[in-house]
Amino acid sequence: MSDAAAVEQGRRAVLEHFRWIDGDADTWSMLRDPASLRAIVEGIAATAADDRPDVVVGVESRGFVLGPAVAMSLGVGFAPVRKDGAVFPGPVVEQQTGPDYRGNRRTLSLRADLVGPGQRVVLVDDWVETGSQALAAAALVERCGARLVGIAVIVDEAADPARAALPGIRSLVRGDDL
Repeated sequence: MSDAAAVEQGRRAVLEHFRWIDGDADTWSMLRDPASLRAIVEGIAATAADDRPDVVVGVESRGFVLGPAVAMSLGVGFAPVRKDGAVFPGPVVEQQTGPDYRGNRRTLSLRADLVGPGQRVVLVDDWVETGSQALAAAALVERCGARLVGIAVIVDEAADPARAALPGIRSLVRGDDL
């Protein structure tokens, strides 16, 4: 299947399975159906393939679900980005985020030995809105000597300031599509 076809199948799966529950986005329902999960993972991987990553990082929690599957699809490894003081053995770099869509700030951490100098890194997550976590993840990756070369998400609603400061954001759908 071509990358364009994989992205289109992922897009269709999102639009078919996404729903709002009491005003909150329910991205978990899209992942419950096995065909939808496969289409979304393959679609996200197709959007990231041109970035030629050496490693995929994903922010807790949906990035932990999507990131390893996308990494497997791309034939690369995965490194987790943890939130707010999670226990992480080994050397850790930390970065505070700007406010998220609810106004909250988080401290993200990445094991410094899981992302190395010169590596090309793609961030995988379900949604980018304010870009605060993506910006913090980019700073973590840079502090490890690597470079964030792309962001691959299900839904892109990135704020203009974040979009200007981040590498290319690729998505299956835009927020307006929902």
